[in-house]
Amino acid sequence: MQPELIDIVFRSQKRRDLLLLLGEEPRTMEDIKILLDVSPTAILPQIKRLTDSNLVIQKNGSYELTDMGEQVFKKVRSLVDVLTLVEKNDYWTEHDLGGIPQYLLDRIGDLKDCNLVKADPSQIFEPNTELLKFFSSSRYLMVFSSFYRPEFLPLYSKLGRLESEVSLIFTESVLEKFLHNYERKIRKLSTMKNTELSVCKDGAKIAELIVSDLGMMVSLFDSQGRFYHEYMCCSEPQAISWARELFDFYKSRALKVEGEKSIDNFTCTSENGAFSESLLLSLH
Repeated sequence: MQPELIDIVFRSQKRRDLLLLLGEEPRTMEDIKILLDVSPTAILPQIKRLTDSNLVIQKNGSYELTDMGEQVFKKVRSLVDVLTLVEKNDYWTEHDLGGIPQYLLDRIGDLKDCNLVKADPSQIFEPNTELLKFFSSSRYLMVFSSFYRPEFLPLYSKLGRLESEVSLIFTESVLEKFLHNYERKIRKLSTMKNTELSVCKDGAKIAELIVSDLGMMVSLFDSQGRFYHEYMCCSEPQAISWARELFDFYKSRALKVEGEKSIDNFTCTSENGAFSESLLLSLH
């Protein structure tokens, strides 16, 4: 964005708010007055500044963005979303974002409406009943986990029986623990027609990601690789869409476990302490 346009947009809060408002759809002066809670006297000079800069045009009694205004709006909205995200909570600056690909980091402002949920210190080793209850009626469920969560197995099985679409990705060490402690349940999951199980190499820099039609949650490690049982959650469509893309990123780097024969292969290799390199794909 050119320096003069940056000055025009960001030097005035009213101009910035007006640009973002018109980015949604054309507005009449009456709309602008009501939605921005301003008087015509206060907003008309700002409208003139934007029209003089070829960012806004008046047409058929309404104000709307020009083609150039549309491009500026996209950049401004993205920046404002990121600033809102950072100002709302320190979580994103205090945790490792290395597990998020660049194209999604560029759109991390889509998560601006996320809220931080902290576990009660006295219950961090107990099942997270809030999460289990929230996702229990999902039409689809996508889970990536590098953190062992045996208490979630009943949720996966329940949704599978209800014919919800369930897609699970575990890191090799997590799958190994599941096979050691719950082999029968994992075998059953792997044979359900609407449930998909995949495995990827250890080394993921996100602890957990859960996405459904109801909402999303993501847990990250801090800069030292520690996990504090905190997660960011949101039910807004743009956050769900962002999280689905992150899940797809990991799914494209995972190996699908297809049926009992594959489970047998993983069980045999896990007995030797680690899965075979030939069975797994790198996350990087």
